[in-house]
Amino acid sequence: RASDLSDLVAAMDVQARLREQLAALPGPLPRPPRPEAAQVIDAAQFVPPPQGLSTWMLPVIGRVVTGFGESAPGQARAQGLTMETRANAQIIAPAAGRVAFAGPYRGHGRIVIIEHNGDWTSLVTGLARLEVKVGDTLVAGAPLGQTGPGAPRVMVELRHGGEPVNPLQYVRDI
Repeated sequence: RASDLSDLVAAMDVQARLREQLAALPGPLPRPPRPEAAQVIDAAQFVPPPQGLSTWMLPVIGRVVTGFGESAPGQARAQGLTMETRANAQIIAPAAGRVAFAGPYRGHGRIVIIEHNGDWTSLVTGLARLEVKVGDTLVAGAPLGQTGPGAPRVMVELRHGGEPVNPLQYVRDI
C-alpha cells in the first residue's frame, strides 16, 4: 500500500519497532522460524496478581484478531484485545466486580463496564444480548450476555486507574 519505496521502508521500520516493543512484553515468545529453537518463559517472568485483582480471565474463547498495542492504518493503537468468536457465544465476567454500565454504546453493540477492587475496570464490547444490569454484583465467570450471529467480535479492555494495561499479563484462567 506504500506509494513509493521510501514509504515502504518507513512502514517496515514502524512495524519492526512495534515487534520489538511487543517482544519485550511479558507473555509467550513469538513462534521461532525453526521449532527446535523454541524457548520457554520462566514462571518468574509473569506479573504477579495485582492488589484488588486476584484473578482475571478472558471473557470469551476465540481467535485474537487485534492484540494490545497493535495499530492498523488510520486507526488508533488498540487499548485492549479483539477476539473473533463463534455465533451466540456466552460472554462472562473476567473478574469479580460491580456492573457500572450495561447497554448500547456508539457502534460497539451492547457493552458492559465492570468496576473491580483496587481501581481496576474491565470493558467488554460486542454483546448482542445482555444478562446484567447496572449495580449487579458479579463473581468471576458470571454470565454477562451473548454475542450475535455470524462471526462476532468481542473487544475487552483492562484498565488500572483509567489507564489501559495489557490484559494478557494478568490472565490466570482460560
